[in-house]
Amino acid sequence: MNPSCARRALPLLLAGVFLAGCTQPSAAPDPDRDVSSITEASYLTADRWNDGKAEVAFYRVERTRDQYGRSNDQRFIVGTYLVKHRFSPDEMSKVTDGSGVSSFKYALFYEFESGSYQYKRNWVVNARQRDLKPFKQSFTSFDWCSNLYREQAFPPSGSIEVRTRSDDYGNRRARFEAPPNAYPPAQIPLLVRGLDFGRADTLSFAVSVADAETHVPAQAVRQDTVTVDTEAGALEAERIAVAYEQPIPSPIGEESARAETYWRGTGPDRLLVKMAAEDGRYRMALVEQLRTAYWKENLWPRLSRVGTRP
Repeated sequence: MNPSCARRALPLLLAGVFLAGCTQPSAAPDPDRDVSSITEASYLTADRWNDGKAEVAFYRVERTRDQYGRSNDQRFIVGTYLVKHRFSPDEMSKVTDGSGVSSFKYALFYEFESGSYQYKRNWVVNARQRDLKPFKQSFTSFDWCSNLYREQAFPPSGSIEVRTRSDDYGNRRARFEAPPNAYPPAQIPLLVRGLDFGRADTLSFAVSVADAETHVPAQAVRQDTVTVDTEAGALEAERIAVAYEQPIPSPIGEESARAETYWRGTGPDRLLVKMAAEDGRYRMALVEQLRTAYWKENLWPRLSRVGTRP
């Protein structure tokens, strides 16, 4: 389960180009602005996120290899939600007293059956709202063998902290350094939605791989705009190609392909419409979505195409 192998990757080197020499005095620098950010602040901080609701979306996953890497077709529904809240980078937890940082919480979760086993998996990512700087990725799993908890924490200062706790799969603590624009694997779908292609059609970043205590360089390229057929209907989307220097852990494919394609909607919310591995091993497409305060209302009667909980 969750196979991984030690990997070695070249560190990601990022360089910025700064223009100077104005005839007018320049404005004081904005201490909250990260000049190396590859995300679009105007999208991430738009008023649409302030409606007191969460985006809940369901996708159908199809893959040709199972959780052990064997040839075995699998199909199941994945649930996701995206919601804004306050998060404390010092406590590594949500806060409700007005302190902390305005952040996004993004979750992806599903379960499936395989022989005698039932697999329940959940990824949760917390990231700073204005630029998607990661704060924490956590993963929980139950598979009839054991409970499993894995975490990557990105403290305000210092190195990435890694924790693993399990009855059967071992316990571990580690630290490793992070370059700029480094993100945990489960954050990639959210990152793709926030990428700022107004700066360039090709954007570079790195993926933090906790098991190998390293970072895999990656690039995202905006290709074109197309119409994508899904169970939710025909949707217009930007096609974005993402390439990794080597495979990374994948919530959908177990281990990723060297390249994936993401389709993000052209609407103001940039909803993820579809993603697929270049080698055809796995894909995920939208089934249904809604905005809801799920912590106050029962969303299930509002759905027309999803009838079971992921």
